[in-house]
Amino acid sequence: MSIKRYSFLFSLFFFLLFVSFAHNFRRSAEAQLNHYIGLKNSNLPFVIITTDGLKAVNSKENYRRAEVLFCKDFAEAEMQIGDTRGLKCRIRGHGNSTWNTIYTNKRSYLLKLDEEKELFGMNAARKWVLQANVTDKTSLRNVYSYHIGAEIFDHAGWTAKTQFVHLVLNNKYLGLYGLMEKLEISPARLNLDDGSFLAEVNSRLNREWNFTSTKGVKFSIREKKGETIDYYRAAEKKLQDFENVLFSDSFKDEKTGYREFVDLESFVDWYLINEYTKNHDARFQDSCFLFYSSADKKLHMGPIWDFDIACGNAQHHGSGETEGLLIQSQHWFKRLWEDEFFRQKVAERWADCRDKVENSIEWILQSATELEYDANIDNTIWQRFGRMQWPNTKGYRQRKTYRAEVDYMTSWLKERIIWLDSAFASTE
Repeated sequence: MSIKRYSFLFSLFFFLLFVSFAHNFRRSAEAQLNHYIGLKNSNLPFVIITTDGLKAVNSKENYRRAEVLFCKDFAEAEMQIGDTRGLKCRIRGHGNSTWNTIYTNKRSYLLKLDEEKELFGMNAARKWVLQANVTDKTSLRNVYSYHIGAEIFDHAGWTAKTQFVHLVLNNKYLGLYGLMEKLEISPARLNLDDGSFLAEVNSRLNREWNFTSTKGVKFSIREKKGETIDYYRAAEKKLQDFENVLFSDSFKDEKTGYREFVDLESFVDWYLINEYTKNHDARFQDSCFLFYSSADKKLHMGPIWDFDIACGNAQHHGSGETEGLLIQSQHWFKRLWEDEFFRQKVAERWADCRDKVENSIEWILQSATELEYDANIDNTIWQRFGRMQWPNTKGYRQRKTYRAEVDYMTSWLKERIIWLDSAFASTE
């Protein structure tokens, strides 16, 4: 009898301890949200993630088991926070230089759901990026570039969609994030036929299959389920064979040169969107994607990706200046720029799209108006406006508000359009 009695008391003690923990956890989480009073007036959704045992997410390589709640607004978030009945998932760090930066603790994450789910109108999938936009004080450079990639320079293939959200991780409010579709081979995203492949120009060579071309371009072949080593060898050979043609003496020839092997429209549009925004990474250095399609047996440039240090938000190699060409400065596009035919196609496409590009700046202003309230809440935590934050673009100390950062971006783009008009006119 005494054993049963003590067993009952033992169980009761741990039950009450669990209830107390859950109650205190919920109260603590609610206090976090209520501390930021302005969140009640936000129109954005909330993402609430709780890792098993509240373990910290401190690795890009190793996932933590977790549960996630997707809430349409603050009222639903306040009601559900502390709830342990979220969707099962895993979470780890995401990003390269932004994950390792010493200037802020705001990090991006990769969320992997146990089951595919449609989120906020975006196609059902398992993998989602929680983008911190830590280097971009407007939080708009990526979404703007994807917008014009979908609506204007639309030959570079699939473009990622984003929903801005507020993120709570392990009972701590982390601020404004972009919940973004991950670039991957899948029917819901980049849908490639059998025999196709996706490659990335990747200076870190940190994927499963990497190689450096004879001209020094560092490539990674993206993983594809169920494929053998022959698949990756064939992909490497196709890229190297194309490079050999591109740097051959007859590379300009219509039949025997590079044109026979590429989807030219995708190369032109990929070039233009990266040149217009003067995207530093697009110097065939990092985050430059291209895919081979077995359907038309051609190489396509795209999808476009990673514009956080574009639109005047960098200083390296003149990328912060509105004047000067950048993307054709090295590797494949430097060679392409030697071809009068390619330059002519770029000039023609710019002329066709130029007015739409100019009008797209209104999209930035409208988006900024919608986001400003939430960006200012984010700034109460991270205090980025007017302060040092890599890449520390010229004049950042004077730009002490969200609106000042947006004005800098839009002014830079307007000046860039004017300069490109004269630059591309000279190639006609």
